[in-house]
Amino acid sequence: MKLDSRIGGAYAGARCLVVSGTTGIGRGLALELARAGAASVTIAGRSEARGASCVEEMRELAGGKGRFVFVELDAFSLKQCAALAERINAEGEALDVLVVSQGMATTQGFTPVPETGLDQKLTLHYWGRVALARALAPSLAKSERGAKVLSVLSAGVHSAHAKWAEDSELKGAYSIKAAADCAGFYNDIAAEMLSREQPGVSFFHASPGFVNTSWGTELPTALRLCVRCLQPLGRSINTCGQKMLGGMAAAAVSGSGGWHLLNMDGKATASKTGLHDQAKESVWAHTLKVLEKGGSVQ
Repeated sequence: MKLDSRIGGAYAGARCLVVSGTTGIGRGLALELARAGAASVTIAGRSEARGASCVEEMRELAGGKGRFVFVELDAFSLKQCAALAERINAEGEALDVLVVSQGMATTQGFTPVPETGLDQKLTLHYWGRVALARALAPSLAKSERGAKVLSVLSAGVHSAHAKWAEDSELKGAYSIKAAADCAGFYNDIAAEMLSREQPGVSFFHASPGFVNTSWGTELPTALRLCVRCLQPLGRSINTCGQKMLGGMAAAAVSGSGGWHLLNMDGKATASKTGLHDQAKESVWAHTLKVLEKGGSVQ
Protein backbone atom coordinates (compact mmCIF):
# COMPACT_ATOMS: atom_id res chain seq x y z
CA MET A 1 0.00 0.00 0.00
CA LYS A 2 1.45 3.36 -1.06
CA LEU A 3 1.51 6.33 1.27
CA ASP A 4 -1.00 9.13 0.72
CA SER A 5 0.87 11.78 -1.28
CA ARG A 6 -0.08 14.43 1.27
CA ILE A 7 1.80 12.64 4.03
CA GLY A 8 5.27 12.97 2.51
CA GLY A 9 7.77 13.35 5.31
CA ALA A 10 5.29 14.97 7.70
CA TYR A 11 5.56 12.17 10.27
CA ALA A 12 9.13 10.95 9.76
CA GLY A 13 10.84 11.07 13.13
CA ALA A 14 7.64 12.01 14.98
CA ARG A 15 6.89 10.86 18.51
CA CYS A 16 3.28 9.71 18.73
CA LEU A 17 0.63 8.48 21.16
CA VAL A 18 -2.48 6.72 19.87
CA VAL A 19 -5.21 6.10 22.44
CA SER A 20 -7.33 3.08 21.52
CA GLY A 21 -4.54 2.10 19.15
CA THR A 22 -4.95 -1.64 19.53
CA THR A 23 -7.98 -2.03 17.30
CA GLY A 24 -10.12 -0.33 14.66
CA ILE A 25 -9.41 3.16 13.38
CA GLY A 26 -6.85 3.83 16.10
CA ARG A 27 -4.90 0.78 15.03
CA GLY A 28 -5.03 1.91 11.41
CA LEU A 29 -3.60 5.30 12.39
CA ALA A 30 -0.86 3.69 14.48
CA LEU A 31 0.13 1.40 11.61
CA GLU A 32 0.25 4.24 9.11
CA LEU A 33 2.34 6.38 11.46
CA ALA A 34 4.82 3.50 11.65
CA ARG A 35 4.78 3.15 7.86
CA ALA A 36 5.40 6.91 7.53
CA GLY A 37 8.61 6.69 9.56
CA ALA A 38 7.55 7.82 13.03
CA ALA A 39 10.38 7.59 15.55
CA SER A 40 8.07 6.16 18.19
CA VAL A 41 4.43 5.15 18.49
CA THR A 42 2.90 4.33 21.85
CA ILE A 43 -0.49 2.66 21.65
CA ALA A 44 -2.79 2.70 24.67
CA GLY A 45 -5.66 0.29 25.17
CA ARG A 46 -7.20 -2.45 27.27
CA SER A 47 -6.04 -5.63 25.52
CA GLU A 48 -2.40 -6.62 25.96
CA ALA A 49 -2.79 -9.34 23.33
CA ARG A 50 -4.12 -6.94 20.69
CA GLY A 51 -1.47 -4.44 21.74
CA ALA A 52 1.32 -6.95 21.21
CA SER A 53 -0.08 -7.85 17.79
CA CYS A 54 -0.20 -4.20 16.73
CA VAL A 55 3.32 -3.54 18.02
CA GLU A 56 4.65 -6.46 15.97
CA GLU A 57 2.86 -5.21 12.85
CA MET A 58 4.22 -1.69 13.34
CA ARG A 59 7.75 -3.06 13.64
CA GLU A 60 7.35 -4.93 10.36
CA LEU A 61 6.02 -1.85 8.56
CA ALA A 62 8.87 0.27 9.93
CA GLY A 63 11.51 -2.16 8.72
CA GLY A 64 13.13 -2.54 12.11
CA LYS A 65 13.39 1.19 12.74
CA GLY A 66 11.56 3.14 15.44
CA ARG A 67 10.26 2.35 18.91
CA PHE A 68 6.80 0.85 19.33
CA VAL A 69 5.21 0.03 22.68
CA PHE A 70 1.86 -0.82 24.24
CA VAL A 71 0.61 0.64 27.52
CA GLU A 72 -2.51 -0.51 29.29
CA LEU A 73 -5.30 2.05 29.69
CA ASP A 74 -8.91 1.88 30.79
CA ALA A 75 -10.18 4.98 29.00
CA PHE A 76 -13.34 5.02 31.16
CA SER A 77 -11.10 6.18 34.02
CA LEU A 78 -10.12 9.85 34.08
CA LYS A 79 -7.59 8.93 36.76
CA GLN A 80 -5.89 6.48 34.42
CA CYS A 81 -5.92 9.07 31.64
CA ALA A 82 -4.19 11.50 34.01
CA ALA A 83 -1.66 8.86 35.02
CA LEU A 84 -0.84 8.10 31.38
CA ALA A 85 -0.29 11.79 30.66
CA GLU A 86 1.92 12.10 33.72
CA ARG A 87 3.98 9.15 32.52
CA ILE A 88 4.43 10.62 29.04
CA ASN A 89 5.28 14.08 30.39
CA ALA A 90 7.82 12.60 32.82
CA GLU A 91 9.81 11.21 29.90
CA GLY A 92 10.68 14.81 29.08
CA GLU A 93 10.44 14.42 25.31
CA ALA A 94 8.27 16.15 22.75
CA LEU A 95 4.95 14.64 21.74
CA ASP A 96 4.35 15.44 18.08
CA VAL A 97 1.10 13.56 17.44
CA LEU A 98 -1.73 12.66 19.81
CA VAL A 99 -4.62 10.59 18.48
CA VAL A 100 -7.71 9.94 20.61
CA SER A 101 -10.15 7.49 19.04
CA GLN A 102 -11.60 5.57 22.00
CA GLY A 103 -15.29 4.84 21.69
CA MET A 104 -18.22 2.47 22.01
CA ALA A 105 -21.49 1.73 20.22
CA THR A 106 -24.40 0.76 22.45
CA THR A 107 -28.14 1.24 22.73
CA GLN A 108 -27.93 1.72 26.50
CA GLY A 109 -29.27 4.80 28.22
CA PHE A 110 -27.29 7.09 30.49
CA THR A 111 -24.86 4.73 32.24
CA PRO A 112 -22.57 6.40 34.75
CA VAL A 113 -18.95 5.45 35.28
CA PRO A 114 -18.79 4.66 39.03
CA GLU A 115 -15.57 6.64 39.46
CA THR A 116 -16.97 9.88 38.04
CA GLY A 117 -20.76 9.79 37.64
CA LEU A 118 -20.27 10.73 33.98
CA ASP A 119 -21.89 8.75 31.17
CA GLN A 120 -19.75 5.91 29.81
CA LYS A 121 -20.18 6.80 26.16
CA LEU A 122 -19.53 10.51 26.67
CA THR A 123 -16.51 9.70 28.81
CA LEU A 124 -14.93 7.83 25.91
CA HIS A 125 -16.10 10.21 23.21
CA TYR A 126 -15.43 13.49 24.99
CA TRP A 127 -14.41 13.87 28.64
CA GLY A 128 -11.41 11.54 28.51
CA ARG A 129 -10.23 12.89 25.18
CA VAL A 130 -10.15 16.47 26.42
CA ALA A 131 -8.56 15.38 29.69
CA LEU A 132 -5.67 13.81 27.78
CA ALA A 133 -5.23 16.74 25.38
CA ARG A 134 -5.00 19.19 28.29
CA ALA A 135 -2.84 17.03 30.55
CA LEU A 136 -0.35 16.37 27.74
CA ALA A 137 0.10 20.09 26.99
CA PRO A 138 3.69 20.16 28.37
CA SER A 139 4.83 17.43 25.97
CA LEU A 140 2.89 18.84 23.01
CA ALA A 141 4.47 22.26 23.60
CA LYS A 142 7.94 20.75 23.17
CA SER A 143 7.29 19.68 19.59
CA GLU A 144 9.54 21.54 17.15
CA ARG A 145 7.46 20.52 14.15
CA GLY A 146 4.10 21.82 15.41
CA ALA A 147 2.21 19.18 17.38
CA LYS A 148 -1.04 17.73 16.05
CA VAL A 149 -3.96 16.42 18.11
CA LEU A 150 -6.62 14.36 16.34
CA SER A 151 -10.00 13.37 17.78
CA VAL A 152 -11.74 10.88 15.49
CA LEU A 153 -15.51 11.01 15.82
CA SER A 154 -18.10 12.90 13.77
CA ALA A 155 -16.96 16.28 12.44
CA GLY A 156 -19.44 17.74 9.99
CA VAL A 157 -22.04 14.98 10.36
CA HIS A 158 -23.58 15.65 13.78
CA SER A 159 -26.19 18.13 14.96
CA ALA A 160 -25.91 20.47 17.94
CA HIS A 161 -26.74 19.51 21.52
CA ALA A 162 -29.51 22.07 21.90
CA LYS A 163 -29.74 21.67 25.69
CA TRP A 164 -26.09 22.46 26.31
CA ALA A 165 -26.96 25.05 28.98
CA GLU A 166 -29.46 23.16 31.15
CA ASP A 167 -28.27 19.57 30.56
CA SER A 168 -24.53 19.79 29.94
CA GLU A 169 -23.83 16.18 30.90
CA LEU A 170 -26.88 14.73 29.13
CA LYS A 171 -28.48 13.37 32.29
CA GLY A 172 -31.95 14.45 31.11
CA ALA A 173 -33.27 13.52 27.66
CA TYR A 174 -30.67 10.85 26.86
CA SER A 175 -30.93 8.91 23.61
CA ILE A 176 -28.56 7.35 21.09
CA LYS A 177 -28.87 10.38 18.80
CA ALA A 178 -28.59 12.87 21.65
CA ALA A 179 -25.41 11.21 22.89
CA ALA A 180 -23.91 11.18 19.40
CA ASP A 181 -24.80 14.82 18.75
CA CYS A 182 -23.59 15.96 22.16
CA ALA A 183 -20.20 14.27 21.76
CA GLY A 184 -19.69 15.60 18.24
CA PHE A 185 -20.84 19.10 19.16
CA TYR A 186 -18.54 19.18 22.18
CA ASN A 187 -15.58 17.88 20.16
CA ASP A 188 -15.95 20.77 17.71
CA ILE A 189 -15.95 23.20 20.62
CA ALA A 190 -13.00 21.49 22.30
CA ALA A 191 -10.89 21.75 19.15
CA GLU A 192 -11.38 25.51 19.09
CA MET A 193 -10.96 26.09 22.81
CA LEU A 194 -7.90 23.85 23.13
CA SER A 195 -6.28 25.73 20.26
CA ARG A 196 -6.69 28.90 22.31
CA GLU A 197 -5.06 27.29 25.33
CA GLN A 198 -2.19 25.77 23.37
CA PRO A 199 -0.99 28.14 20.61
CA GLY A 200 1.19 26.39 18.06
CA VAL A 201 -0.61 23.06 18.47
CA SER A 202 -3.06 22.11 15.72
CA PHE A 203 -6.29 20.48 16.88
CA PHE A 204 -8.41 18.33 14.57
CA HIS A 205 -11.86 16.79 14.86
CA ALA A 206 -12.47 14.31 12.05
CA SER A 207 -15.23 12.07 10.76
CA PRO A 208 -13.81 8.76 9.47
CA GLY A 209 -16.77 7.66 7.40
CA PHE A 210 -17.74 3.98 7.26
CA VAL A 211 -14.71 1.85 8.11
CA ASN A 212 -14.39 -1.94 8.25
CA THR A 213 -13.75 -2.42 11.98
CA SER A 214 -15.17 -4.43 14.87
CA TRP A 215 -17.33 -1.40 15.78
CA GLY A 216 -20.62 -2.36 17.39
CA THR A 217 -19.51 -5.31 19.53
CA GLU A 218 -21.61 -3.91 22.39
CA LEU A 219 -24.80 -3.73 20.28
CA PRO A 220 -27.72 -6.18 20.64
CA THR A 221 -27.25 -9.36 18.60
CA ALA A 222 -29.61 -8.46 15.73
CA LEU A 223 -28.05 -5.04 15.20
CA ARG A 224 -24.55 -6.44 15.55
CA LEU A 225 -25.23 -9.02 12.83
CA CYS A 226 -26.52 -6.29 10.50
CA VAL A 227 -23.36 -4.28 11.07
CA ARG A 228 -21.19 -7.33 10.37
CA CYS A 229 -22.97 -7.90 7.05
CA LEU A 230 -22.23 -4.33 5.99
CA GLN A 231 -18.62 -4.26 7.19
CA PRO A 232 -17.04 -5.47 3.93
CA LEU A 233 -18.43 -2.34 2.24
CA GLY A 234 -16.38 -0.09 4.50
CA ARG A 235 -12.91 1.23 3.75
CA SER A 236 -9.95 -0.43 5.41
CA ILE A 237 -8.43 0.90 8.63
CA ASN A 238 -5.23 1.57 6.70
CA THR A 239 -6.98 3.70 4.08
CA CYS A 240 -8.80 5.58 6.81
CA GLY A 241 -5.53 6.13 8.68
CA GLN A 242 -3.85 7.54 5.61
CA LYS A 243 -6.76 9.87 4.86
CA MET A 244 -6.67 11.26 8.40
CA LEU A 245 -2.88 11.66 8.49
CA GLY A 246 -2.84 13.19 5.02
CA GLY A 247 -5.55 15.64 5.98
CA MET A 248 -3.66 16.78 9.05
CA ALA A 249 -0.43 17.18 7.12
CA ALA A 250 -2.16 19.26 4.46
CA ALA A 251 -4.08 21.48 6.88
CA ALA A 252 -1.43 22.18 9.50
CA VAL A 253 1.49 24.44 8.73
CA SER A 254 4.30 23.73 11.19
CA GLY A 255 3.82 25.79 14.32
CA SER A 256 0.70 27.52 12.99
CA GLY A 257 -1.73 25.94 15.45
CA GLY A 258 -5.45 26.53 15.10
CA TRP A 259 -8.37 24.13 14.85
CA HIS A 260 -9.69 22.16 11.91
CA LEU A 261 -12.66 19.97 11.02
CA LEU A 262 -11.94 17.14 8.58
CA ASN A 263 -14.28 14.94 6.55
CA MET A 264 -13.82 11.25 5.75
CA ASP A 265 -11.30 12.06 3.02
CA GLY A 266 -9.22 14.21 5.34
CA LYS A 267 -10.37 17.39 3.64
CA ALA A 268 -11.41 20.52 5.49
CA THR A 269 -15.10 20.96 6.22
CA ALA A 270 -16.64 24.15 7.57
CA SER A 271 -19.70 22.33 8.86
CA LYS A 272 -19.73 23.46 12.48
CA THR A 273 -23.26 23.72 13.86
CA GLY A 274 -25.24 26.93 14.10
CA LEU A 275 -25.10 26.88 17.91
CA HIS A 276 -21.31 26.49 18.08
CA ASP A 277 -20.44 30.13 18.73
CA GLN A 278 -23.35 30.63 21.10
CA ALA A 279 -22.55 27.59 23.23
CA LYS A 280 -18.77 27.32 23.23
CA GLU A 281 -17.93 29.49 26.25
CA SER A 282 -20.54 27.83 28.46
CA VAL A 283 -19.71 24.30 27.32
CA TRP A 284 -16.00 24.88 27.86
CA ALA A 285 -16.51 26.39 31.31
CA HIS A 286 -18.50 23.31 32.32
CA THR A 287 -15.86 21.04 30.82
CA LEU A 288 -13.13 22.66 32.89
CA LYS A 289 -15.22 22.23 36.05
CA VAL A 290 -15.69 18.53 35.30
CA LEU A 291 -11.98 18.01 34.67
CA GLU A 292 -10.97 19.98 37.75
CA LYS A 293 -13.25 17.87 39.95
CA GLY A 294 -12.53 14.66 38.08
CA GLY A 295 -16.22 13.88 37.77
CA SER A 296 -19.78 15.09 37.34
CA VAL A 297 -20.72 18.58 38.51
CA GLN A 298 -24.35 18.49 37.35
